[in-house]
Amino acid sequence: MSGRVHQPTCVLRMSLGQTTQTSIAASAASSQTMPASPVVVLCLLATAHTLVDTFAGSTQPLWPLLEQHLNVERGGLLWIFFGWMMATSVGQLLIAIWADRRPSRWLIWWGPLLAVCFVSVVGWARTPEQAMLALAIGGIGVAAFHPEAAATAGAAFPNQRSRAMAIFALSGYFGQSIGPIYSGFMADWLGLKGLAWGLAWGLPILAVLCVCLRHAPAVESTVGTHAPAPPVSRTFPSAWLLSLLLLVGALRLLPALGIPLALAYLLEGSQMSNALVGAVQSSFMAGIGLGAIVCAAVIDRKRERTALWLFPLLAAPVLACLGLTSGWPLVGMVSTCGVLLGITMPVYISYGQQLLPNSQRVASSITMGMSWGCGGAIVAVAMWYFTARESLTSIFVFFAIASAASAVCCHFLPTPQPNDTSSA
Repeated sequence: MSGRVHQPTCVLRMSLGQTTQTSIAASAASSQTMPASPVVVLCLLATAHTLVDTFAGSTQPLWPLLEQHLNVERGGLLWIFFGWMMATSVGQLLIAIWADRRPSRWLIWWGPLLAVCFVSVVGWARTPEQAMLALAIGGIGVAAFHPEAAATAGAAFPNQRSRAMAIFALSGYFGQSIGPIYSGFMADWLGLKGLAWGLAWGLPILAVLCVCLRHAPAVESTVGTHAPAPPVSRTFPSAWLLSLLLLVGALRLLPALGIPLALAYLLEGSQMSNALVGAVQSSFMAGIGLGAIVCAAVIDRKRERTALWLFPLLAAPVLACLGLTSGWPLVGMVSTCGVLLGITMPVYISYGQQLLPNSQRVASSITMGMSWGCGGAIVAVAMWYFTARESLTSIFVFFAIASAASAVCCHFLPTPQPNDTSSA
């Protein structure tokens, strides 16, 4: 009798023990994977984007000053500018290919850490090689952050991806508009070495963001977490589509990349302070940010394809006239160009993710990083060419042609499938 009672008792205890262990494991797993509110996640990612692009944008007004600091001739650091753009662009694609096949949410905080630390110390470089090393490592940090953060932001709002990307992109433009003013002011006040004070405020902000982003939703990789990664050839999108996305993106970004750099050299001879030069450049980035706001408020799915070609086409004549103006009219025209170009940038990132629903990080790296890098390389060559011919003001006509060409190439992009628009 006692044996009969003891047996179910043991079974009951074992069952209770297994249930308790299962509930504890489930609770632990839930605490680790519990997604935060999509709005909160998007706000945190936008804040991190602002931080990263503030440091990335802080290099814009410093190139002529770095040449003086390192005792090199005018235009002698354009090869470093080229390397900086390659680190922030080609690095994005390589990291995105790897991240699309493996869990990589940790890139959201490790990337900004490298960017904040190494961009801040570029003023302490004593040789061009040291400056290149600091900017290369900082650029890799910038590259590591963007694809993962963009994919996570899109996954937070899969049915409103364009608006989510507009907010995410807007935060980056806001950081890029702050960066030149901040670095120009610090360079005027404390010299290039004063940029190291960015560590004092950048690292605490980053630490808070890292803690808050622990519960951000993870974006699924192309393969399962425990499955072996297949060959890249099986999961990589078609070369034709990637090339077309890259071509359209690079052409439309030539003005965005080239205008701040060209203005830095053109305004250098006008006896303007570094802070004022940074303010003129910031008006362009602020215009791009305003364009992103217009995008979030006005552009919906039905208008995306029209917006991709219409606004770069409208920007072309304004770009062509920039070399003919100065003073406040220049500020107004620069801001106008920024608005027209900024409206379509978030749409293009979202459009790329919709075209490549199974390779969202690769899509983000193409429409952001690689486009910026290839555009930056073309800008560096164009700057060298027009500077050598002593006709730098003519470069704005070149930017106008590129903007119009991007509008034409948009007509060759395929239309996303209806079921791709909601893909996370």
